[in-house]
Amino acid sequence: MLQQETGRCVLRSRVCEQCDHPVRAAGSRLCRDCRNKARRLAAQQPCPRCGQLGYLRESTSWCGSCSRPPPAKKPPQVCRECGQLRRHAGLGLCSACWQKHPGRPFIRGDHLREQLAEPPWWLDDFVAHVARRHCVSRACGFVTDLGRLLRDEHSNSPQALLERSRRPGRSMGSFARALEDFFTRHGPALPTDQSERLAAGRRRRRLDAVPDPLRQAVTAFDASRMRAQERARRAGTRPRSNHTLETALAILRDLALFLIPERAKDSWELVDVHDIGAFLNTLPRARKRRLTVLRQFFRFARAQHLVLVDPTRGLTGGEARGFRGVTLTLDQQRDLFRRWTTDDTVHPHEALVGMLALLHGASSTETRLLQIDDVDETTQWLRLGKRPHPVPMDPASWTVLHRCLAHRESWRTDNPHVMVTKETKAGQRPASTAYLSHVLDDCGFPPRMIRSTRLLDLVNSMDPKLVAAAFGMDPQATLIYLSDRIDENCLSQWEMDRT
Repeated sequence: MLQQETGRCVLRSRVCEQCDHPVRAAGSRLCRDCRNKARRLAAQQPCPRCGQLGYLRESTSWCGSCSRPPPAKKPPQVCRECGQLRRHAGLGLCSACWQKHPGRPFIRGDHLREQLAEPPWWLDDFVAHVARRHCVSRACGFVTDLGRLLRDEHSNSPQALLERSRRPGRSMGSFARALEDFFTRHGPALPTDQSERLAAGRRRRRLDAVPDPLRQAVTAFDASRMRAQERARRAGTRPRSNHTLETALAILRDLALFLIPERAKDSWELVDVHDIGAFLNTLPRARKRRLTVLRQFFRFARAQHLVLVDPTRGLTGGEARGFRGVTLTLDQQRDLFRRWTTDDTVHPHEALVGMLALLHGASSTETRLLQIDDVDETTQWLRLGKRPHPVPMDPASWTVLHRCLAHRESWRTDNPHVMVTKETKAGQRPASTAYLSHVLDDCGFPPRMIRSTRLLDLVNSMDPKLVAAAFGMDPQATLIYLSDRIDENCLSQWEMDRT
């Protein structure tokens, strides 16, 4: 007889409350298996040692896992790498030798390939890439991080992996840099916009420092310059660099911070020529650069009807064109030459930057971007920057260059640049500008002063046009180093030759 509630007989109508299996006894609500399971669970108690539920043993009052003795350690054996009697970690090696074993990244890559249902075709190449450029432990960490990204639910395309590997913040992380270097070298993905993000963050910090009453105009000025930069990039012309845009925002930030507390003006309409003049007098040496930026800003503000009169129209730079920097004396140049050619304790990078600037007038950018392909071993020439002709090396500079190349070989890197640092040995990027700005700190003189000494000497002893042609400079750029005095020694020599 079928029951109205279930549509089945009485025997099949009695089901377990947990698993829906048939229940034979009329008064039972659980089947036999569920009753046994509930009985076992009721007999379990929390273990005093590990805190997990289990069956406590009478002898130890602990659960079974805690009551069992730990497995005996394997007896120590002689390591086949170092020969010491130690406990093995794998492949007949002790733990210390196993951590340094060069095959660990490839073993980790093989395990990752077995775990993935569809491993990417470039997995083996990536493992070889990081194993060749990084230490063993870091390479294994990169392979582990890659496995974490490949096993998640997101896309495994190279560009998607590169975007997800980036860390939030100012640094994208060493793993993301290694992945970007590999993908951009082999072609599966495009480089990230990390430099643009950092530049946007620097501009945002400068805009946030501008007081609220004056911030809107500065923000609009920055937006217009960013649009102009993008148009220049599309047109193939020379766009403004991020450094130029950031410098302009820093000058406007300083002006805004000067106007409100010092001049008691919280609107751009109230700014007059006296306010701009007082601001320019705070840093007389930066007057020309500041005035150029302020003219651009107030020209934009007048076009946008933010101000009626341009307060910078009647102001001038107030400085004559010419070199006004500090140069080295002849004794100081001799001391630096001896330091970089005879002192073996001097860092090779310091000696290379100093010698190229002292004897060949090389800038920090030219030395920073110098690559191995620019060195001609046969003729002992260098190609520096955008100079139209190779630069012949003297014996002292050639010795310093080979010392720097020997230092580069110790890094075991394939970075094409001559100057390789700890941060750039695993990639293709040149050394940072911050590193070049401090590489000569130990000698006590900045690179610009050393280079200016050489340019000043060449321009005043030779034809400035010849110097400009040799250095790849504009002829007007070398004229600022032309001295406005007469060298008595040269004049006396000229008179003797004339007579």
